[in-house]
Amino acid sequence: MESRLYGFLLKEDIQLDIINKRLVCYRAETAENAMFFKVVTLNDVQLRLLLLLLDNEPGTIISKNDIIENVWKEGQSYSSSQRLWYLIKVLRNKLASIGLPEDFISNAHGVGYFIGSYSVLPMFIG
Repeated sequence: MESRLYGFLLKEDIQLDIINKRLVCYRAETAENAMFFKVVTLNDVQLRLLLLLLDNEPGTIISKNDIIENVWKEGQSYSSSQRLWYLIKVLRNKLASIGLPEDFISNAHGVGYFIGSYSVLPMFIG
């Protein structure tokens, strides 16, 4: 059976679930084994952007043009550098709300964006 990408483990306690388009944070809060869960949903465009960045090694810069070409579907209007900047801002806020640092997605000024030097592990099923 062929394995396929299920998602990514970000840091040690945040999982990107591709199929359900969500980030799930889970961690033990106390010595009594109480668990903390938080879920953040992503829309299609946010998911495509995050997957494009995660599919590359941390530190690999993806140009703004490559992001625009790969994130917005062909024929979809309103793809621009300003819209990309706004999408990055919204995605960073969602990542921060679940416990990732604001610089998880970093900006190479004037060039593009990349995942900072954080632990990112792909997860496969099948």
